[in-house]
Amino acid sequence: MIGRRLLPDRYLEWNERWGAPSGRPVPAWKRRLPASGDRIARQAGPFSFQPNNSTRIWEYPWAFHAVPVTAGMRVVDLGGGLSGLQFVLARSGASVIDVDPFVDYGTPGEYSAVDPAAFLDRLNRLFGTDVALRRSEISDAGLDSASVDVVYCLSTIEHLSAAAVGAALDEIRRVLRPGGHCVLTIDLFLDLTPFTTRLDNRWGTNVDVRALVQASGLDLVYGNPAELAGFAEFDADAVQANLSEYLIGIYPGMAQCLILRKA
Repeated sequence: MIGRRLLPDRYLEWNERWGAPSGRPVPAWKRRLPASGDRIARQAGPFSFQPNNSTRIWEYPWAFHAVPVTAGMRVVDLGGGLSGLQFVLARSGASVIDVDPFVDYGTPGEYSAVDPAAFLDRLNRLFGTDVALRRSEISDAGLDSASVDVVYCLSTIEHLSAAAVGAALDEIRRVLRPGGHCVLTIDLFLDLTPFTTRLDNRWGTNVDVRALVQASGLDLVYGNPAELAGFAEFDADAVQANLSEYLIGIYPGMAQCLILRKA
């Protein structure tokens, strides 16, 4: 499905609880307090350290609720960067691995001025979590076969080359336990084909989601083919006719949401 403009109450409540998607506002007077750095960071919350497209107001709570998070689960946030979702998952009892090479996609300098390992250590200390970092592609992350319950991959696939997507899908299938899930959001850009003749923009391409699902070797257990690019049911004109229902980001795109499961 495509993320909606009107959020369910439980998504609104989740965003309020965790300060998603962009952190909580902090009054100026608190910033002037002595030794206010950590205090302000905690109040702002785990989503205040990485800027993102505004569609995350839907994507984050949707992804969290896609698969019940229980204590002892082992999960991977693929392309997690410094996003707050990994810390919420950890606070909810999951053992979390952030797999990300920290490459600038579309926004020059987004990570080049940051030491990801040091930053992640600080965030773990601030929020009482133990998220592990693998600064690599998933194929180089050293994950054992059939060792992961859920792979979360939010708005990452569209940035990658076709070869990189294929390699990532192979690894996702390998590391998931039988019955494990892959929770995906994939940007659908309104300035690219099939809505225009343009093939790519600074952030990536519109992915053929049907081909991705087939290549994954996993079962599609959630997702509306009429709202997933590449499926026979998908109609670009119908999507455009319903734009008022969809959440459109600060750059012209929407979030396609789907869940895959390993048999």
